[in-house]
Amino acid sequence: MAASSKSGMSGKKAKNSKSRNDTAVQGTNDNSIVSKCSMCMLGYFQDDFLGRFVAKPVRRAPLINRGYFIRAKAIDHVLKSFLTAYQGIKTQLVSLGAGFDSAYFRLKSEGLLENTVFYEVDFPEVTKRKSDMIQTDEVLLKLVGEDSRIVENGIVSPFYKLIGADLRKFNMLQCLLEHHGIHPDCPTLLLSECVITYMGVKSSNAVIRWASETFSHAVFVTYEQVYPNDGFGAVMQNHFKKLGTPLMNIQRYKTLESQQQRYLDLGWTTVRATDMNRFFTTLIPREEKLRVDSIEVFDEFEEWHLKCSHYALVCAFKGSTVSLSETIFPGINPRKLETLTSQPQDLCLSWKNETFGNGSVKRFGHASATLTGGKIITFGGFGERGNQHTRLCLVQLLDVASGSCLPVEPIGKELGPLLFHTATSVSDDTVVVFGGRTSPYKPKGELLKLKVIPKLQRNTDQETSWLYEWETVQCTGDYPCPRWRHSSAFVSIEGKKNLIVFGGRTASDAVLGDVHMLSLENMEWVQVHSSGNPPSPRHSHSCATWNNQVIIAGGLCEDLEPSGAVHLATCAPEPQGNVTVVWTEVEVTPPISPRYSHTSHVHGNSLLLVGGVNPGNHYPPGLTVIDLVSGVWKEYAFPECTLERPIMVHNHTSDLLSKDELLIIGGGGNCFSFGTHLNNGPLTLDVSLCNL
Repeated sequence: MAASSKSGMSGKKAKNSKSRNDTAVQGTNDNSIVSKCSMCMLGYFQDDFLGRFVAKPVRRAPLINRGYFIRAKAIDHVLKSFLTAYQGIKTQLVSLGAGFDSAYFRLKSEGLLENTVFYEVDFPEVTKRKSDMIQTDEVLLKLVGEDSRIVENGIVSPFYKLIGADLRKFNMLQCLLEHHGIHPDCPTLLLSECVITYMGVKSSNAVIRWASETFSHAVFVTYEQVYPNDGFGAVMQNHFKKLGTPLMNIQRYKTLESQQQRYLDLGWTTVRATDMNRFFTTLIPREEKLRVDSIEVFDEFEEWHLKCSHYALVCAFKGSTVSLSETIFPGINPRKLETLTSQPQDLCLSWKNETFGNGSVKRFGHASATLTGGKIITFGGFGERGNQHTRLCLVQLLDVASGSCLPVEPIGKELGPLLFHTATSVSDDTVVVFGGRTSPYKPKGELLKLKVIPKLQRNTDQETSWLYEWETVQCTGDYPCPRWRHSSAFVSIEGKKNLIVFGGRTASDAVLGDVHMLSLENMEWVQVHSSGNPPSPRHSHSCATWNNQVIIAGGLCEDLEPSGAVHLATCAPEPQGNVTVVWTEVEVTPPISPRYSHTSHVHGNSLLLVGGVNPGNHYPPGLTVIDLVSGVWKEYAFPECTLERPIMVHNHTSDLLSKDELLIIGGGGNCFSFGTHLNNGPLTLDVSLCNL
């Protein structure tokens, strides 16, 4: 009796857990539809019907608006390609887990569904709510048709069928679809837009196989998350797990290749897949990209590219739809029945000390500079203060010898918040700061001087504390315009100290390619003439010096195209005190992968590129070591992330402590709608494998 009671309680607990999960999954619909509505309200995408399913529209952040824009464009592209290909022929669209999506109403109003029966399936609770909304909205009801009728948890007409069903019970699903007239020989598109990933492998595979066995001429379209094992992927997984809607397929089908093989194994003939970076690059016209850029000022490129690399559009074809594969994915090779190759294994580095820098504030978009005595000053950026995420004024000093991080208090007025500025050491205790921004509408063009001063202690046993003072430096000459995401470096010309500034961006200029030089003796700016083979305009590149030459590597160029080029700048003095920068490009063999938002260092004749973002690769850049003399290079991967401690090596600063140890300070970003991630304190990376 006791065992039976215990078993019953266990079953009830499992049932309650499943019910909570179902409710949470349904909640993703409510959140998604608000984000889609925000994107449409601002003009990213034309849909006059989404707002009819949202009680209270809310404006989302630019990053979320862009993310839902590319999602809407991808789904719209596939639907319209299918309908155009079968124009004049009877077709079927089946939206699995449709939620409050308005695709039927948008396409119907455009006259694209004259010969199409549109099926929408979701949990009965969701379809009942949607049915009630349609019945009380004259515009929606007219598009459904005057001959519509109410059914249990839904509404149907000859060309629109809103059906309540649990997709996991595909036998019941099949019965309901057959009851409402689904035809197995009719060309059919089935759509799963962030749906089957919540169902689990067994249930979702059953739906995919059922579709391949039921329909003679069909395309199965899936839009969902991929690549879970880097920093962004871990943050993404944790977000959905916290919501109670874990991504139940993602560890089994991690990559585009495994997603494609999945459909082949379940009975589909040909499969094509792309991530949203490639979709945006290849299938969105340039004029449309420029239009989107003009809607809102945008400065979250890293998270945009990472979001797009972690979402895939997968289309599986069979029967007559196979000919559609090239139309939907021009230039993207199909995956047919073949053996997949595994990811090549790079040499993998390891974290040396994950508790270095106790007390360090978590932040990204900050600046750091090395002072005398093995101390590193860090300030600005976006991060944590108290229990809030905010733009930071906080200045800290990292003592490399002790591994401690100390606050530095202001003498007088506190230094204001800055993001994406540069800091360059000019003496043992002083750095100069140029540029940066508070918001994308407020770039900075002032030159600041910041000096660190030890605070005298009465008790000599006390740890030394630190103060700082700063001032705005009055300069003359041809000032560079206010900017951020630029670079600056210290160079000596004929024994005189100079600060050289290259590139960046402004609120109106997506990329800059000018070069300015500041004499640190008379504080006069000059715009420098460039000759030779200069780098194209860019921002978010890295900058280092080698034999008194400036090295510019990578960066994000026009049209959001990342660069893999490495350029050397040699400053040549001319008469009357002028300077010309002579540029040469380092011949790197073979060409290295593009990246931006990384850092760089020089050790001997080796250039080290640290981290960054590469939208053309699904695995984040690690550490690349380039021989500047021969152009030969080698790539080393960072350790794989864990869900417990995601690490994102971009928007960071770094310092090469020795030939065997690299320090990474801060890093992270606003991860789409998944929340802000900040790396947990400075990390030291063991680079002894690189043999510098």
